[in-house]
Amino acid sequence: MRNPNMAPNSQGIVPEPPETIEVEELTISCDGGGGALGHPKVYMTLKDGRAECGYCDRLFVLKPGAKPHAGH
Repeated sequence: MRNPNMAPNSQGIVPEPPETIEVEELTISCDGGGGALGHPKVYMTLKDGRAECGYCDRLFVLKPGAKPHAGH
């Protein structure tokens, strides 16, 4: 699955995200998953069923058939 927001590299190829994670909620968090080697925890809201972490480029997508809760 290619991220439509990623620009092509110098060879004209749009790189794949390093990791795609399926989620069941619209608001998610990412800390890079690397413990001390991760990054500050950031919270994102999926838009059109997807969100990309600005630190580590992980792509979060809404799991097919998921029924996310509205609000808290």
